[in-house]
Amino acid sequence: MSAGGLISRSWTLKKLEYSLDKADCYSTWKALAAEHDELSGANQWKQSEDSDLFDARQLKKRFKVLQDALAENDREEVLFALNEGIHGNMGGMGKSVLYRQSRLGTKKLIENYVATVVEALQQVGDAPESEIPFDEKLDFFRRASHCYGRSALTLSGGGGLIYFHHGVVETLLEHNILPNVISGASAGAWMAAQIGTRTDAELSEYFQHKRYDFQAGKGLKDIVGLMRGIGRADLENERDDVIDAFVPNLTFQEAYERTGRYINISIAPVEKHQTSRLMNAITSPNVTIRSAVKASSSVPGLVDPVELEAKDSRGRTKPYLRSRRWVDGSFAEDLPFKRLARLFGVNHYVVSMINPLAAPFLRPESKSGSLSVTNSVKNLAIVGARETLKTGRRWISPVTLGRFDSMFGVVYQLIEQDYVGDINIVLNRKQVKSGNSLFNYADDADIQALILAGRRATWPRVDQIRNSVQISRAIDEILDRLEQEALAQPHPQHKPHMTL
Repeated sequence: MSAGGLISRSWTLKKLEYSLDKADCYSTWKALAAEHDELSGANQWKQSEDSDLFDARQLKKRFKVLQDALAENDREEVLFALNEGIHGNMGGMGKSVLYRQSRLGTKKLIENYVATVVEALQQVGDAPESEIPFDEKLDFFRRASHCYGRSALTLSGGGGLIYFHHGVVETLLEHNILPNVISGASAGAWMAAQIGTRTDAELSEYFQHKRYDFQAGKGLKDIVGLMRGIGRADLENERDDVIDAFVPNLTFQEAYERTGRYINISIAPVEKHQTSRLMNAITSPNVTIRSAVKASSSVPGLVDPVELEAKDSRGRTKPYLRSRRWVDGSFAEDLPFKRLARLFGVNHYVVSMINPLAAPFLRPESKSGSLSVTNSVKNLAIVGARETLKTGRRWISPVTLGRFDSMFGVVYQLIEQDYVGDINIVLNRKQVKSGNSLFNYADDADIQALILAGRRATWPRVDQIRNSVQISRAIDEILDRLEQEALAQPHPQHKPHMTL
Protein backbone atom coordinates (compact mmCIF):
# COMPACT_ATOMS: atom_id res chain seq x y z
CA MET A 1 0.00 0.00 0.00
CA SER A 2 1.29 3.45 -0.90
CA ALA A 3 2.06 6.12 1.68
CA GLY A 4 -1.05 8.00 0.61
CA GLY A 5 -3.14 4.87 1.02
CA LEU A 6 -1.75 4.26 4.51
CA ILE A 7 -2.53 7.84 5.55
CA SER A 8 -6.06 7.55 4.14
CA ARG A 9 -6.67 4.26 5.95
CA SER A 10 -5.31 5.65 9.21
CA TRP A 11 -7.58 8.69 8.90
CA THR A 12 -10.62 6.51 8.15
CA LEU A 13 -9.86 4.26 11.15
CA LYS A 14 -9.66 7.29 13.44
CA LYS A 15 -13.01 8.54 12.17
CA LEU A 16 -14.52 5.12 12.80
CA GLU A 17 -13.08 5.07 16.32
CA TYR A 18 -14.60 8.47 17.00
CA SER A 19 -17.98 7.23 15.70
CA LEU A 20 -17.69 4.07 17.84
CA ASP A 21 -17.23 6.20 20.95
CA LYS A 22 -20.33 8.24 20.03
CA ALA A 23 -22.64 5.36 18.95
CA ASP A 24 -26.05 5.53 20.63
CA CYS A 25 -27.19 1.92 20.09
CA TYR A 26 -25.60 -1.51 19.83
CA SER A 27 -26.60 -2.18 16.22
CA THR A 28 -24.88 1.03 15.09
CA TRP A 29 -21.82 0.25 17.22
CA LYS A 30 -21.63 -3.31 15.85
CA ALA A 31 -21.77 -2.17 12.22
CA LEU A 32 -19.01 0.38 12.85
CA ALA A 33 -16.91 -2.21 14.70
CA ALA A 34 -17.27 -4.68 11.81
CA GLU A 35 -16.18 -1.96 9.35
CA HIS A 36 -13.19 -1.13 11.56
CA ASP A 37 -12.12 -4.79 11.76
CA GLU A 38 -12.31 -5.13 7.97
CA LEU A 39 -10.23 -2.03 7.34
CA SER A 40 -7.66 -2.65 10.11
CA GLY A 41 -6.99 -6.23 9.08
CA ALA A 42 -8.44 -7.65 12.30
CA ASN A 43 -10.79 -9.88 10.27
CA GLN A 44 -7.80 -11.68 8.78
CA TRP A 45 -6.40 -12.18 12.27
CA LYS A 46 -9.74 -13.62 13.43
CA GLN A 47 -9.92 -16.08 10.51
CA SER A 48 -6.37 -17.33 11.03
CA GLU A 49 -6.12 -20.35 13.34
CA ASP A 50 -2.56 -19.58 14.40
CA SER A 51 -1.58 -17.32 17.30
CA ASP A 52 1.08 -17.06 19.99
CA LEU A 53 -1.52 -15.66 22.42
CA PHE A 54 -3.07 -19.09 23.13
CA ASP A 55 -2.53 -22.79 22.40
CA ALA A 56 -4.35 -22.93 19.06
CA ARG A 57 -2.97 -26.38 18.28
CA GLN A 58 -4.54 -27.95 21.37
CA LEU A 59 -7.87 -26.24 20.72
CA LYS A 60 -7.93 -27.41 17.09
CA LYS A 61 -7.37 -31.02 18.18
CA ARG A 62 -10.21 -30.85 20.73
CA PHE A 63 -12.45 -29.12 18.20
CA LYS A 64 -11.87 -31.84 15.57
CA VAL A 65 -12.58 -34.68 18.01
CA LEU A 66 -15.93 -33.15 18.93
CA GLN A 67 -16.79 -32.31 15.31
CA ASP A 68 -16.09 -35.86 14.16
CA ALA A 69 -18.19 -37.40 16.94
CA LEU A 70 -21.10 -35.04 16.21
CA ALA A 71 -20.86 -35.68 12.45
CA GLU A 72 -21.14 -39.43 13.07
CA ASN A 73 -24.07 -38.84 15.44
CA ASP A 74 -22.26 -41.02 17.97
CA ARG A 75 -23.54 -39.64 21.28
CA GLU A 76 -21.53 -42.12 23.33
CA GLU A 77 -18.36 -40.89 21.63
CA VAL A 78 -19.48 -37.29 22.17
CA LEU A 79 -19.87 -38.01 25.89
CA PHE A 80 -16.43 -39.67 25.97
CA ALA A 81 -14.87 -36.62 24.30
CA LEU A 82 -16.58 -34.25 26.75
CA ASN A 83 -15.41 -36.41 29.65
CA GLU A 84 -11.84 -35.77 28.56
CA GLY A 85 -12.37 -32.26 29.82
CA ILE A 86 -14.20 -29.01 29.10
CA HIS A 87 -12.54 -25.91 30.43
CA GLY A 88 -13.38 -22.24 30.14
CA ASN A 89 -9.72 -21.46 29.52
CA MET A 90 -8.79 -24.43 27.35
CA GLY A 91 -5.39 -23.67 25.89
CA GLY A 92 -5.68 -20.10 27.16
CA MET A 93 -8.70 -19.33 24.97
CA GLY A 94 -10.32 -17.27 27.73
CA LYS A 95 -7.58 -14.65 27.93
CA SER A 96 -8.82 -11.07 27.72
CA VAL A 97 -5.95 -10.16 25.40
CA LEU A 98 -7.62 -12.25 22.68
CA TYR A 99 -10.52 -9.78 22.69
CA ARG A 100 -8.30 -6.72 22.39
CA GLN A 101 -6.99 -7.56 18.92
CA SER A 102 -10.22 -6.60 17.20
CA ARG A 103 -13.26 -4.44 17.88
CA LEU A 104 -15.73 -7.28 17.44
CA GLY A 105 -15.29 -10.82 18.73
CA THR A 106 -12.10 -12.87 18.62
CA LYS A 107 -10.62 -15.87 16.80
CA LYS A 108 -13.28 -17.78 14.83
CA LEU A 109 -11.66 -20.99 16.10
CA ILE A 110 -12.53 -20.02 19.67
CA GLU A 111 -16.09 -18.98 18.83
CA ASN A 112 -16.68 -22.15 16.80
CA TYR A 113 -15.23 -24.32 19.54
CA VAL A 114 -17.54 -22.81 22.18
CA ALA A 115 -20.57 -23.29 19.91
CA THR A 116 -19.54 -26.91 19.24
CA VAL A 117 -19.17 -27.68 22.95
CA VAL A 118 -22.66 -26.29 23.60
CA GLU A 119 -24.04 -28.41 20.72
CA ALA A 120 -22.29 -31.49 22.13
CA LEU A 121 -23.74 -30.86 25.59
CA GLN A 122 -27.24 -30.56 24.10
CA GLN A 123 -26.74 -33.83 22.20
CA VAL A 124 -25.79 -35.67 25.38
CA GLY A 125 -28.59 -34.08 27.37
CA ASP A 126 -31.18 -35.06 24.75
CA ALA A 127 -29.80 -38.56 24.14
CA PRO A 128 -32.38 -41.35 24.61
CA GLU A 129 -31.95 -43.84 27.45
CA SER A 130 -30.99 -46.54 24.94
CA GLU A 131 -27.87 -44.57 23.94
CA ILE A 132 -26.84 -42.97 27.23
CA PRO A 133 -28.46 -44.19 30.47
CA PHE A 134 -30.16 -41.48 32.53
CA ASP A 135 -27.91 -42.02 35.55
CA GLU A 136 -24.81 -41.65 33.40
CA LYS A 137 -26.07 -38.37 31.96
CA LEU A 138 -27.03 -37.02 35.36
CA ASP A 139 -23.66 -37.98 36.81
CA PHE A 140 -21.80 -36.32 33.93
CA PHE A 141 -23.65 -33.02 34.18
CA ARG A 142 -23.26 -32.90 37.95
CA ARG A 143 -19.52 -33.36 37.57
CA ALA A 144 -19.33 -30.91 34.67
CA SER A 145 -21.17 -28.25 36.66
CA HIS A 146 -18.87 -28.77 39.61
CA CYS A 147 -15.65 -28.75 37.57
CA TYR A 148 -16.41 -26.14 34.92
CA GLY A 149 -17.57 -23.47 37.36
CA ARG A 150 -19.59 -20.40 36.43
CA SER A 151 -19.44 -16.65 35.95
CA ALA A 152 -20.59 -13.96 38.37
CA LEU A 153 -21.43 -10.30 37.90
CA THR A 154 -19.91 -8.18 40.67
CA LEU A 155 -21.26 -4.64 41.09
CA SER A 156 -19.13 -2.19 43.03
CA GLY A 157 -20.24 0.61 45.32
CA GLY A 158 -20.24 4.18 44.06
CA GLY A 159 -23.28 6.13 45.30
CA GLY A 160 -25.07 8.16 42.64
CA LEU A 161 -22.87 6.71 39.90
CA ILE A 162 -25.21 3.69 40.09
CA TYR A 163 -26.73 4.72 36.77
CA PHE A 164 -23.62 3.40 35.00
CA HIS A 165 -24.57 -0.03 36.44
CA HIS A 166 -28.00 0.44 34.86
CA GLY A 167 -26.49 0.60 31.39
CA VAL A 168 -24.27 -2.41 32.03
CA VAL A 169 -27.08 -4.64 33.34
CA GLU A 170 -29.51 -3.59 30.61
CA THR A 171 -26.99 -4.59 27.96
CA LEU A 172 -26.36 -7.98 29.58
CA LEU A 173 -30.10 -8.60 29.76
CA GLU A 174 -30.66 -7.63 26.13
CA HIS A 175 -28.06 -10.15 24.98
CA ASN A 176 -29.18 -12.85 27.44
CA ILE A 177 -25.73 -13.04 29.04
CA LEU A 178 -26.51 -11.87 32.58
CA PRO A 179 -24.89 -14.36 35.00
CA ASN A 180 -27.14 -16.02 37.60
CA VAL A 181 -24.69 -15.24 40.40
CA ILE A 182 -24.64 -11.52 41.22
CA SER A 183 -22.98 -9.62 44.06
CA GLY A 184 -23.19 -6.01 45.15
CA ALA A 185 -22.00 -3.67 47.85
CA SER A 186 -23.49 -0.26 48.67
CA ALA A 187 -24.84 1.05 45.33
CA GLY A 188 -24.07 -2.37 43.88
CA ALA A 189 -26.33 -3.87 46.57
CA TRP A 190 -29.17 -1.65 45.31
CA MET A 191 -28.67 -3.16 41.87
CA ALA A 192 -28.35 -6.76 43.08
CA ALA A 193 -31.57 -6.40 45.10
CA GLN A 194 -33.53 -5.16 42.10
CA ILE A 195 -32.15 -7.82 39.75
CA GLY A 196 -32.67 -10.62 42.23
CA THR A 197 -36.30 -9.83 43.04
CA ARG A 198 -37.58 -9.36 39.48
CA THR A 199 -37.96 -11.74 36.55
CA ASP A 200 -36.36 -11.08 33.16
CA ALA A 201 -39.73 -9.91 31.81
CA GLU A 202 -40.10 -7.43 34.69
CA LEU A 203 -36.56 -6.16 34.14
CA SER A 204 -37.11 -5.41 30.46
CA GLU A 205 -36.30 -1.67 30.13
CA TYR A 206 -36.72 -1.36 33.91
CA PHE A 207 -33.34 0.22 34.61
CA GLN A 208 -33.57 2.65 31.70
CA HIS A 209 -36.47 4.41 33.44
CA LYS A 210 -35.67 3.75 37.12
CA ARG A 211 -34.75 6.84 39.16
CA TYR A 212 -33.87 7.30 42.83
CA ASP A 213 -35.50 10.29 44.51
CA PHE A 214 -32.59 10.86 46.87
CA GLN A 215 -32.24 14.49 47.98
CA ALA A 216 -30.29 14.68 51.25
CA GLY A 217 -26.55 15.19 51.71
CA LYS A 218 -25.67 16.64 48.29
CA GLY A 219 -22.86 19.01 49.20
CA LEU A 220 -19.67 19.21 51.25
CA LYS A 221 -21.45 21.31 53.88
CA ASP A 222 -24.12 18.62 54.24
CA ILE A 223 -21.50 15.89 54.63
CA VAL A 224 -19.62 17.82 57.31
CA GLY A 225 -22.92 18.31 59.14
CA LEU A 226 -23.73 14.58 58.90
CA MET A 227 -20.33 13.71 60.37
CA ARG A 228 -21.26 15.94 63.31
CA GLY A 229 -24.68 14.29 63.59
CA ILE A 230 -26.65 17.17 62.02
CA GLY A 231 -29.42 15.88 59.76
CA ARG A 232 -28.39 12.26 60.16
CA ALA A 233 -31.85 11.04 61.14
CA ASP A 234 -33.40 12.76 58.11
CA LEU A 235 -30.87 11.13 55.80
CA GLU A 236 -31.49 7.69 57.32
CA ASN A 237 -35.26 8.07 56.95
CA GLU A 238 -34.88 9.17 53.35
CA ARG A 239 -32.53 6.28 52.60
CA ASP A 240 -34.99 3.81 54.11
CA ASP A 241 -37.90 5.26 52.10
CA VAL A 242 -35.92 5.10 48.85
CA ILE A 243 -34.84 1.48 49.45
CA ASP A 244 -38.32 0.38 50.56
CA ALA A 245 -39.68 1.75 47.29
CA PHE A 246 -37.61 -0.52 45.03
CA VAL A 247 -36.87 -3.58 47.20
CA PRO A 248 -39.87 -5.88 47.87
CA ASN A 249 -40.16 -7.27 51.38
CA LEU A 250 -38.60 -10.62 50.46
CA THR A 251 -35.99 -12.80 52.08
CA PHE A 252 -32.99 -14.06 50.12
CA GLN A 253 -34.62 -17.50 49.90
CA GLU A 254 -37.94 -16.08 48.68
CA ALA A 255 -36.15 -14.01 46.04
CA TYR A 256 -34.22 -17.04 44.77
CA GLU A 257 -37.41 -19.09 44.51
CA ARG A 258 -38.98 -16.27 42.48
CA THR A 259 -36.15 -15.56 40.03
CA GLY A 260 -33.64 -18.42 40.24
CA ARG A 261 -30.83 -15.88 40.72
CA TYR A 262 -28.26 -16.06 43.49
CA ILE A 263 -27.85 -12.49 44.73
CA ASN A 264 -25.21 -11.58 47.28
CA ILE A 265 -24.88 -8.43 49.37
CA SER A 266 -21.69 -7.48 51.21
CA ILE A 267 -21.91 -5.96 54.69
CA ALA A 268 -19.17 -4.91 57.10
CA PRO A 269 -19.22 -5.18 60.91
CA VAL A 270 -18.97 -2.28 63.31
CA GLU A 271 -17.13 -4.33 65.96
CA LYS A 272 -13.37 -4.48 65.50
CA HIS A 273 -13.02 -8.23 65.96
CA GLN A 274 -15.95 -9.28 63.76
CA THR A 275 -15.60 -10.11 60.08
CA SER A 276 -17.50 -8.97 57.02
CA ARG A 277 -20.34 -11.14 55.71
CA LEU A 278 -21.82 -12.04 52.37
CA MET A 279 -25.60 -12.30 52.65
CA ASN A 280 -27.37 -14.70 50.28
CA ALA A 281 -29.84 -17.58 50.09
CA ILE A 282 -27.20 -20.04 51.32
CA THR A 283 -25.62 -18.20 54.25
CA SER A 284 -28.68 -16.22 55.40
CA PRO A 285 -31.84 -17.48 53.66
CA ASN A 286 -34.29 -15.87 56.13
CA VAL A 287 -32.71 -12.39 56.23
CA THR A 288 -34.73 -9.70 54.46
CA ILE A 289 -33.03 -8.19 51.44
CA ARG A 290 -34.23 -4.73 52.48
CA SER A 291 -32.32 -4.80 55.75
CA ALA A 292 -29.17 -6.13 54.06
CA VAL A 293 -29.30 -3.36 51.44
CA LYS A 294 -29.78 -0.72 54.16
CA ALA A 295 -26.80 -2.10 56.06
CA SER A 296 -24.65 -2.14 52.93
CA SER A 297 -25.68 1.49 52.29
CA SER A 298 -24.68 2.78 55.72
CA VAL A 299 -21.52 4.80 55.16
CA PRO A 300 -19.53 4.97 58.43
CA GLY A 301 -19.59 8.46 59.93
CA LEU A 302 -22.54 9.64 57.84
CA VAL A 303 -25.36 7.34 59.01
CA ASP A 304 -25.75 4.97 61.93
CA PRO A 305 -25.07 1.22 61.58
CA VAL A 306 -28.04 -1.04 60.84
CA GLU A 307 -29.49 -4.08 62.57
CA LEU A 308 -30.47 -6.89 60.20
CA GLU A 309 -33.97 -8.34 60.07
CA ALA A 310 -35.26 -11.80 59.19
CA LYS A 311 -38.57 -13.59 58.78
CA ASP A 312 -39.49 -16.50 61.06
CA SER A 313 -41.43 -19.60 60.00
CA ARG A 314 -44.72 -17.65 60.23
CA GLY A 315 -43.46 -14.78 58.10
CA ARG A 316 -43.07 -12.39 61.05
CA THR A 317 -40.17 -9.92 60.90
CA LYS A 318 -37.69 -10.19 63.76
CA PRO A 319 -34.20 -8.86 64.55
CA TYR A 320 -31.36 -11.00 63.21
CA LEU A 321 -28.19 -11.20 65.34
CA ARG A 322 -29.71 -8.66 67.71
CA SER A 323 -26.42 -7.53 69.26
CA ARG A 324 -24.71 -6.86 65.93
CA ARG A 325 -24.73 -3.74 63.75
CA TRP A 326 -23.52 -3.50 60.15
CA VAL A 327 -22.27 -0.86 57.70
CA ASP A 328 -21.32 -0.31 54.06
CA GLY A 329 -19.92 -3.54 52.61
CA SER A 330 -17.66 -1.80 50.08
CA PHE A 331 -15.36 -0.74 52.92
CA ALA A 332 -14.55 -4.39 53.65
CA GLU A 333 -15.34 -6.43 50.53
CA ASP A 334 -16.52 -4.48 47.51
CA LEU A 335 -15.97 -7.47 45.20
CA PRO A 336 -16.16 -10.74 47.22
CA PHE A 337 -14.28 -12.98 44.79
CA LYS A 338 -13.10 -15.64 47.24
CA ARG A 339 -16.47 -16.10 48.92
CA LEU A 340 -18.33 -16.37 45.63
CA ALA A 341 -15.82 -19.02 44.53
CA ARG A 342 -16.36 -21.04 47.71
CA LEU A 343 -20.16 -20.76 47.84
CA PHE A 344 -21.13 -20.97 44.17
CA GLY A 345 -18.14 -22.43 42.34
CA VAL A 346 -17.50 -19.12 40.59
CA ASN A 347 -14.20 -19.00 38.71
CA HIS A 348 -14.89 -16.16 36.29
CA TYR A 349 -15.79 -12.59 37.25
CA VAL A 350 -17.43 -9.80 35.27
CA VAL A 351 -16.87 -6.54 37.16
CA SER A 352 -18.90 -3.35 36.78
CA MET A 353 -16.69 -0.79 38.52
CA ILE A 354 -17.90 2.68 39.57
CA ASN A 355 -16.10 2.99 42.92
CA PRO A 356 -14.06 6.23 42.83
CA LEU A 357 -11.75 4.90 45.55
CA ALA A 358 -10.76 1.91 43.41
CA ALA A 359 -9.50 3.95 40.44
CA PRO A 360 -5.83 4.08 41.60
CA PHE A 361 -5.73 0.27 41.92
CA LEU A 362 -7.10 -0.66 38.49
CA ARG A 363 -4.49 -2.12 36.16
CA PRO A 364 -4.66 -0.83 32.56
CA GLU A 365 -5.06 -3.55 29.93
CA SER A 366 -2.52 -3.81 27.12
CA LYS A 367 -3.07 -5.14 23.61
CA SER A 368 -0.10 -7.49 23.92
CA GLY A 369 -1.12 -8.91 27.29
CA SER A 370 2.20 -7.93 28.89
CA LEU A 371 2.79 -5.08 31.32
CA SER A 372 4.56 -1.95 30.21
CA VAL A 373 7.33 -0.46 32.35
CA THR A 374 4.92 2.26 33.52
CA ASN A 375 2.26 -0.25 34.56
CA SER A 376 4.85 -2.44 36.29
CA VAL A 377 6.02 0.56 38.33
CA LYS A 378 2.40 1.37 39.18
CA ASN A 379 1.82 -2.18 40.44
CA LEU A 380 4.97 -2.00 42.56
CA ALA A 381 3.75 1.31 44.02
CA ILE A 382 0.41 -0.28 44.99
CA VAL A 383 2.19 -3.19 46.70
CA GLY A 384 4.46 -0.73 48.50
CA ALA A 385 1.50 1.36 49.69
CA ARG A 386 -0.21 -1.74 51.07
CA GLU A 387 2.89 -2.82 52.97
CA THR A 388 3.43 0.71 54.31
CA LEU A 389 -0.14 0.89 55.64
CA LYS A 390 0.15 -2.57 57.14
CA THR A 391 3.36 -1.60 58.96
CA GLY A 392 1.93 1.75 60.06
CA ARG A 393 -1.19 0.13 61.51
CA ARG A 394 0.92 -2.44 63.36
CA TRP A 395 2.91 0.34 65.02
CA ILE A 396 -0.11 2.51 65.83
CA SER A 397 -2.45 -0.21 67.13
CA PRO A 398 -0.65 -0.73 70.47
CA VAL A 399 -0.91 3.00 71.15
CA THR A 400 -4.27 4.26 72.34
CA LEU A 401 -4.96 6.47 69.34
CA GLY A 402 -8.34 5.05 68.52
CA ARG A 403 -9.32 7.58 65.85
CA PHE A 404 -6.05 7.19 63.94
CA ASP A 405 -6.14 3.42 64.32
CA SER A 406 -9.67 3.39 62.86
CA MET A 407 -8.59 5.65 60.02
CA PHE A 408 -5.66 3.37 59.17
CA GLY A 409 -8.01 0.40 59.39
CA VAL A 410 -10.50 1.84 56.89
CA VAL A 411 -7.81 2.98 54.45
CA TYR A 412 -6.01 -0.35 54.71
CA GLN A 413 -9.23 -2.27 54.06
CA LEU A 414 -9.83 -0.19 50.94
CA ILE A 415 -6.31 -0.55 49.55
CA GLU A 416 -6.01 -4.25 50.43
CA GLN A 417 -8.98 -5.27 48.29
CA ASP A 418 -8.73 -6.70 44.78
CA TYR A 419 -10.74 -4.60 42.33
CA VAL A 420 -9.85 -6.43 39.11
CA GLY A 421 -11.83 -9.34 37.67
CA ASP A 422 -11.56 -11.33 34.43
CA ILE A 423 -13.72 -8.88 32.45
CA ASN A 424 -13.72 -5.31 33.74
CA ILE A 425 -16.32 -2.75 32.68
CA VAL A 426 -15.03 0.47 34.17
CA LEU A 427 -16.58 3.92 34.39
CA ASN A 428 -14.36 6.53 32.76
CA ARG A 429 -13.83 9.24 35.37
CA LYS A 430 -13.93 11.89 32.61
CA GLN A 431 -17.63 11.08 32.14
CA VAL A 432 -18.47 11.96 35.75
CA LYS A 433 -19.59 15.45 36.68
CA SER A 434 -18.98 17.03 40.06
CA GLY A 435 -21.61 15.93 42.55
CA ASN A 436 -22.80 12.89 40.58
CA SER A 437 -21.53 10.53 43.30
CA LEU A 438 -23.89 12.30 45.72
CA PHE A 439 -26.95 11.98 43.41
CA ASN A 440 -26.48 15.59 42.33
CA TYR A 441 -27.70 15.70 38.71
CA ALA A 442 -28.60 18.87 36.82
CA ASP A 443 -31.39 17.10 34.94
CA ASP A 444 -32.41 13.72 33.55
CA ALA A 445 -30.09 14.19 30.57
CA ASP A 446 -27.12 13.79 32.94
CA ILE A 447 -28.54 10.48 34.17
CA GLN A 448 -29.23 9.27 30.63
CA ALA A 449 -25.64 10.11 29.70
CA LEU A 450 -24.32 7.92 32.53
CA ILE A 451 -26.63 5.05 31.53
CA LEU A 452 -25.40 5.33 27.94
CA ALA A 453 -21.82 5.35 29.23
CA GLY A 454 -22.52 1.99 30.91
CA ARG A 455 -23.95 0.58 27.70
CA ARG A 456 -21.06 1.84 25.58
CA ALA A 457 -18.52 0.37 28.01
CA THR A 458 -20.29 -3.02 27.82
CA TRP A 459 -20.73 -3.34 24.05
CA PRO A 460 -17.04 -4.22 23.38
CA ARG A 461 -17.32 -6.95 26.06
CA VAL A 462 -20.49 -8.64 24.79
CA ASP A 463 -18.77 -11.33 22.71
CA GLN A 464 -16.23 -12.09 25.43
CA ILE A 465 -18.94 -12.44 28.07
CA ARG A 466 -21.09 -14.56 25.75
CA ASN A 467 -18.21 -16.97 25.08
CA SER A 468 -17.50 -17.08 28.82
CA VAL A 469 -21.03 -17.88 30.00
CA GLN A 470 -22.42 -20.03 27.15
CA ILE A 471 -20.96 -23.37 28.25
CA SER A 472 -21.66 -23.02 31.97
CA ARG A 473 -25.21 -21.81 31.26
CA ALA A 474 -25.85 -24.82 28.98
CA ILE A 475 -24.50 -27.20 31.63
CA ASP A 476 -26.62 -25.70 34.40
CA GLU A 477 -29.80 -25.55 32.30
CA ILE A 478 -29.47 -29.18 31.23
CA LEU A 479 -28.60 -30.27 34.76
CA ASP A 480 -31.63 -28.46 36.15
CA ARG A 481 -33.87 -30.24 33.64
CA LEU A 482 -32.35 -33.63 34.48
CA GLU A 483 -32.70 -33.00 38.21
CA GLN A 484 -36.38 -32.19 37.68
CA GLU A 485 -36.82 -35.38 35.67
CA ALA A 486 -35.12 -37.35 38.44
CA LEU A 487 -37.60 -35.94 40.97
CA ALA A 488 -40.64 -36.48 38.76
CA GLN A 489 -39.71 -39.98 37.59
CA PRO A 490 -37.36 -41.53 40.15
CA HIS A 491 -34.86 -43.97 38.72
CA PRO A 492 -34.39 -46.84 41.17
CA GLN A 493 -30.68 -47.44 40.68
CA HIS A 494 -28.93 -44.11 40.94
CA LYS A 495 -25.16 -44.29 41.11
CA PRO A 496 -23.56 -42.20 43.88
CA HIS A 497 -22.21 -38.97 42.39
CA MET A 498 -18.90 -37.35 43.25
CA THR A 499 -19.99 -33.72 43.68
CA LEU A 500 -21.11 -32.28 46.99
